[in-house]
Amino acid sequence: MIASAFRIARRAPLAIALLLGGLLTIAVVFPRVSYARRDRIIARWSRWLLRACGIRLVEQPAQSAQSLASLQGPALIVANHISWIDIFLMLATTSAHFVAKIEIASWPVVGRLVIGAGTLFIERGKRHAVHQLNERIQSMLAAGRRVAVFPEGTTSDGLRLLQFHGNLLEPALRAQAPIIPVGVRYTDLQGQYSAAIDFTGNMSFGESMKRILGSPGFIAALHPLPVLSEPATRQQAARSARAAIAERLSLPTDDTVPDTLRTAMSAARGRTG
Repeated sequence: MIASAFRIARRAPLAIALLLGGLLTIAVVFPRVSYARRDRIIARWSRWLLRACGIRLVEQPAQSAQSLASLQGPALIVANHISWIDIFLMLATTSAHFVAKIEIASWPVVGRLVIGAGTLFIERGKRHAVHQLNERIQSMLAAGRRVAVFPEGTTSDGLRLLQFHGNLLEPALRAQAPIIPVGVRYTDLQGQYSAAIDFTGNMSFGESMKRILGSPGFIAALHPLPVLSEPATRQQAARSARAAIAERLSLPTDDTVPDTLRTAMSAARGRTG
């Protein structure tokens, strides 16, 4: 408890300074610079935020896969979703417009930051909203931009993959843009599973930030996978992306994994690292 409080006291001032500095940059600098310059600023700022939170980012592309840092041109990035930190992990590596739930836009400070970073928002359960969003995604892909989506539609504990929904993958098929699956995994500094990074249930952003800042640290691994080979439908694309990520991260895809089994998996992962 004392060690956690000390880490919070040491890290919080820098994290707060970065958040406030980010707001100032969005308000004052972004209107005066090009999109390319914005992308570079966002990447650098995201790397600083990760360091302030005690998170070490590593990228581990699968064989025959391209690293995110070397991506050029349009692409739809499809990733599993564990925490709000996921967005900044990828922004530290590659420029992309993320799709997030509309509720994030109302978060204090962070909501304004993700808006300024070009995040696209979706109102879940509204068919017309999905249609309008897909048109925006297709336009961005056609303009050579990259878009990232979390097809699970919510966060998980990282010990399994939820069902992947294919609605937001349709624009990539229409724009004939590559679809790149990316696996996301967090461990503690010893390579063991840590629940402190999870952002699930009714957890508030403040509570999540406190848990992250008070932890010894994390290793965040991004696993870019080969481009999906010309899926015929969005459902096929969703299934293929989910299967590729599950295989890469050795995760089950059964959405009915019992809590007792999940707990045993967590304990086993902690023992084996």
